[in-house]
Amino acid sequence: MKHKIITEETKTKIAKTKSENGRNKIIEGAKSFKQKPSENNLKVASHRKHNFISIDEYQNLIKEGKTTLEVCKITSKHLVYFYNAMLKGRITLSKEDFETMYNNGSSLDEIAKESNTPREYITQLRNFYGIKRKGATFQKRLKNEKPLTQEAKNIIIGSLLGDGHITKGGYFSEKHSPAQFEYLQWKATFFPHITTDKSWDHYKTNHKIKDWEGITETHSYRTTVHSWLIEMEKLWYKDIDGKRTKVIPDQIDEWMNPQVLAVWFMDDGNTDWKYRKKVKEYKNIKPNCYLCTDSFDNDSINKIINILLIKLCLPCKINSRNRLSFNVKATKTIMEIMKPFTHTSMMYKIEEEVYRKQINAQ
Repeated sequence: MKHKIITEETKTKIAKTKSENGRNKIIEGAKSFKQKPSENNLKVASHRKHNFISIDEYQNLIKEGKTTLEVCKITSKHLVYFYNAMLKGRITLSKEDFETMYNNGSSLDEIAKESNTPREYITQLRNFYGIKRKGATFQKRLKNEKPLTQEAKNIIIGSLLGDGHITKGGYFSEKHSPAQFEYLQWKATFFPHITTDKSWDHYKTNHKIKDWEGITETHSYRTTVHSWLIEMEKLWYKDIDGKRTKVIPDQIDEWMNPQVLAVWFMDDGNTDWKYRKKVKEYKNIKPNCYLCTDSFDNDSINKIINILLIKLCLPCKINSRNRLSFNVKATKTIMEIMKPFTHTSMMYKIEEEVYRKQINAQ
């Protein structure tokens, strides 16, 4: 049996045909390609001896007639193979599905297996989508993580309406003066599994404001990271005009309850007991409650007004000082429903006798 001899000319023609067919497949695939790389600075990993090129730049080079071998001389061959797989539709794992699996604790190996995606593309795909790397520490934390109780979630949600914050990394934090330190300690008791010795800090700050100059003390508290806090951060913070801004999520109507309201009120509420210079103006005059809303825009405030009315039967309105104002009847109601959830150090806000003793002691 004679073997057919393939000349160098024939080999060149075959290689050229394969290259043309490959380029045509890439160009054809690019027409329906919808995935866009992350807009942040995370780039697809490439060999440090080669230049990085974007997927758009790669497509343009192919359209100009460059072969994949020629492009490999410009950038990493691994990057070229990854782009080819993307453009030819061989990688179907979406950013949303990738993030869900990754945030739920799946390793990159597990994600590759679950999504039927070659493992050599998974790391590049993570970078392409701009998903930050999660190492062994994350995997270990997620494996041992205990769910937060509903009470703990109520405390955090109420705090987010008030003085609390969640960092980008998924840490809950809050600061208070020494007068509210006991109250801050009480909050921390709801989060035993995400509180450590490093959660607490105390510092002094020099201030000079108009005609006043002095030193203020601050107690700060910060939890460790938790998956639920990571989810909450995405809901409570948005990029508005290039600034990370706290907003009120649509889900607030599901979360609002007397305990959430009580924590918000302890943080940012106050009661006008109608005392002036430690003396009550009129014997039978009734108090009014207020809630500060300086951190939120008008849409968020109107959302809260409607929810308080529908969920807790508490009518209120926004006053000239950008505070939620409750009339006498609503004030009586709000005090009644908040009392079981109010810390002793904050009872002066809902019990007149406690308030009177406090101002007389000053």
